[in-house]
Amino acid sequence: MSDKKLPQVEFDYTSFLGASCKKKWTFLEALSSVAPIFGEAWKESAKQVSEPADRLWDKALNAMSSRRSDESNLVALIKIARTENIASLKVVMPYSLELEQIEQIQDKGNVTIVAVPNEDVLIAKFN
Repeated sequence: MSDKKLPQVEFDYTSFLGASCKKKWTFLEALSSVAPIFGEAWKESAKQVSEPADRLWDKALNAMSSRRSDESNLVALIKIARTENIASLKVVMPYSLELEQIEQIQDKGNVTIVAVPNEDVLIAKFN
Protein backbone atom coordinates (compact mmCIF):
# COMPACT_ATOMS: atom_id res chain seq x y z
CA MET A 1 0.00 0.00 0.00
CA SER A 2 1.30 3.45 -0.77
CA ASP A 3 2.06 6.14 1.79
CA LYS A 4 -0.45 8.47 0.15
CA LYS A 5 -3.29 9.51 2.46
CA LEU A 6 -6.76 8.76 1.21
CA PRO A 7 -9.46 11.42 1.35
CA GLN A 8 -12.36 11.32 3.76
CA VAL A 9 -14.20 8.01 3.99
CA GLU A 10 -17.77 7.71 5.28
CA PHE A 11 -18.82 4.99 7.73
CA ASP A 12 -22.49 4.46 8.59
CA TYR A 13 -22.46 3.36 12.25
CA THR A 14 -26.24 2.88 12.19
CA SER A 15 -25.96 0.30 9.39
CA PHE A 16 -23.01 -1.31 11.16
CA LEU A 17 -25.04 -1.88 14.35
CA GLY A 18 -27.73 -3.64 12.33
CA ALA A 19 -25.28 -5.68 10.27
CA SER A 20 -23.18 -6.76 13.24
CA CYS A 21 -26.24 -8.32 14.90
CA LYS A 22 -26.91 -10.41 11.77
CA LYS A 23 -23.30 -11.24 10.89
CA LYS A 24 -22.68 -14.81 9.83
CA TRP A 25 -19.20 -16.18 9.55
CA THR A 26 -17.82 -16.98 6.13
CA PHE A 27 -15.86 -20.14 5.49
CA LEU A 28 -12.66 -18.08 5.30
CA GLU A 29 -13.35 -16.41 8.68
CA ALA A 30 -14.04 -19.77 10.33
CA LEU A 31 -10.91 -21.29 8.82
CA SER A 32 -8.84 -18.25 9.80
CA SER A 33 -10.00 -18.46 13.41
CA VAL A 34 -8.68 -22.03 13.61
CA ALA A 35 -5.53 -21.56 11.53
CA PRO A 36 -4.85 -17.84 10.89
CA ILE A 37 -2.13 -18.47 8.29
CA PHE A 38 -4.68 -19.86 5.79
CA GLY A 39 -6.57 -16.59 5.58
CA GLU A 40 -3.59 -14.24 5.41
CA ALA A 41 -2.67 -14.80 1.77
CA TRP A 42 -6.30 -14.40 0.67
CA LYS A 43 -6.77 -11.25 2.74
CA GLU A 44 -3.58 -9.73 1.37
CA SER A 45 -4.61 -10.31 -2.23
CA ALA A 46 -8.14 -9.02 -1.55
CA LYS A 47 -6.67 -5.86 -0.01
CA GLN A 48 -5.12 -4.97 -3.36
CA VAL A 49 -8.43 -4.87 -5.24
CA SER A 50 -11.06 -3.64 -2.77
CA GLU A 51 -11.95 -0.04 -2.01
CA PRO A 52 -10.77 1.53 1.29
CA ALA A 53 -14.37 2.02 2.49
CA ASP A 54 -15.10 -1.67 1.81
CA ARG A 55 -11.98 -2.82 3.63
CA LEU A 56 -12.86 -0.52 6.55
CA TRP A 57 -16.36 -2.03 6.72
CA ASP A 58 -15.07 -5.62 6.60
CA LYS A 59 -12.45 -5.01 9.25
CA ALA A 60 -14.96 -3.17 11.44
CA LEU A 61 -17.33 -6.16 11.33
CA ASN A 62 -14.49 -8.29 12.69
CA ALA A 63 -13.15 -5.84 15.27
CA MET A 64 -16.27 -4.11 16.59
CA SER A 65 -19.39 -5.43 18.28
CA SER A 66 -22.88 -4.16 19.05
CA ARG A 67 -22.27 -5.51 22.57
CA ARG A 68 -19.41 -3.07 23.17
CA SER A 69 -19.76 0.61 24.01
CA ASP A 70 -19.90 3.24 21.29
CA GLU A 71 -16.68 4.70 22.63
CA SER A 72 -14.86 1.39 22.40
CA ASN A 73 -16.20 0.69 18.91
CA LEU A 74 -15.33 4.14 17.59
CA VAL A 75 -11.78 3.95 18.98
CA ALA A 76 -11.39 0.58 17.23
CA LEU A 77 -12.80 2.08 14.01
CA ILE A 78 -10.32 4.96 14.20
CA LYS A 79 -7.43 2.53 14.62
CA ILE A 80 -8.60 0.55 11.60
CA ALA A 81 -8.96 3.74 9.53
CA ARG A 82 -5.37 4.66 10.40
CA THR A 83 -4.09 1.30 9.18
CA GLU A 84 -5.97 1.92 5.92
CA ASN A 85 -4.21 5.29 5.61
CA ILE A 86 -7.47 7.25 5.67
CA ALA A 87 -6.99 10.98 6.28
CA SER A 88 -10.43 11.76 7.68
CA LEU A 89 -13.38 9.63 8.74
CA LYS A 90 -17.02 10.74 8.59
CA VAL A 91 -19.12 8.63 10.96
CA VAL A 92 -22.89 8.79 10.56
CA MET A 93 -24.38 8.03 13.97
CA PRO A 94 -27.89 6.88 14.89
CA TYR A 95 -27.89 9.43 17.74
CA SER A 96 -25.74 12.19 19.22
CA LEU A 97 -22.94 11.40 21.63
CA GLU A 98 -22.37 13.27 24.86
CA LEU A 99 -19.38 15.60 25.08
CA GLU A 100 -17.71 13.27 27.61
CA GLN A 101 -17.99 10.37 25.16
CA ILE A 102 -16.44 12.42 22.37
CA GLU A 103 -13.59 13.51 24.65
CA GLN A 104 -12.94 9.89 25.66
CA ILE A 105 -12.79 8.82 22.00
CA GLN A 106 -10.42 11.70 21.18
CA ASP A 107 -8.11 10.78 24.07
CA LYS A 108 -8.04 7.03 23.44
CA GLY A 109 -7.97 7.34 19.64
CA ASN A 110 -5.47 10.21 19.48
CA VAL A 111 -7.79 12.00 17.07
CA THR A 112 -9.62 15.30 16.75
CA ILE A 113 -13.39 14.90 16.49
CA VAL A 114 -15.77 17.52 15.17
CA ALA A 115 -19.49 17.01 15.72
CA VAL A 116 -21.54 18.38 12.82
CA PRO A 117 -24.21 20.73 14.25
CA ASN A 118 -27.83 19.59 13.84
CA GLU A 119 -26.74 16.23 12.43
CA ASP A 120 -25.71 12.99 14.09
CA VAL A 121 -22.36 13.02 12.30
CA LEU A 122 -18.82 12.96 13.65
CA ILE A 123 -15.75 13.88 11.63
CA ALA A 124 -12.53 12.30 12.89
CA LYS A 125 -9.38 14.07 11.71
CA PHE A 126 -6.22 12.16 12.39
CA ASN A 127 -3.43 13.86 14.32
